[in-house]
Amino acid sequence: MVLSCCAVGCKNRAGRGSVSFYLFPANQEQREKWIAAVKRDGWQPTLYTRLCSNHFAKGHRDSNPLSPDFVPSIFHHTPSHKRHQRHQAMETFEKRQMRKRKRRGAMFLQTVSTSQLNTAEECNTSNTLAGGDAPPQHPYVDSITGQSYVIPIGVAVSTVRDHVDTVQCENINIINGHS
Repeated sequence: MVLSCCAVGCKNRAGRGSVSFYLFPANQEQREKWIAAVKRDGWQPTLYTRLCSNHFAKGHRDSNPLSPDFVPSIFHHTPSHKRHQRHQAMETFEKRQMRKRKRRGAMFLQTVSTSQLNTAEECNTSNTLAGGDAPPQHPYVDSITGQSYVIPIGVAVSTVRDHVDTVQCENINIINGHS
């Protein structure tokens, strides 16, 4: 079976260029938004129905519900000024996401507080002075500021675990519709 795009006026088929094809979402709410965006009266997608990547502002679907590419928006029936607005909305969204990532990175660094580092350094000094081996060290480079640190593995692991727990909670809240 040849994969082709279900959008009216789109002639994209699998094997032609670098176009990706996407199944309609299983999530009913998102699926209905996709169906509405395609604008085909009385039409319902089947298990084999696909929509190509050309109908997304950035050329691929996005699983983030806040992204303009969560729902396809670029079609032959879309006026050119609306297409331009969608591309601008996508750029704005990406800039906002980048600022959020930078903010999270800064918060991550704050969790590795100076007191934790000082306490860890004291432990290292006392272990070395007592004749014991110093705990293993982990080099860390802040991706935002470029500053490098050397922190004990135990501190690094516990900080990463805390950060992962926070991100997992945020993801669960997003999935469940809480902010």
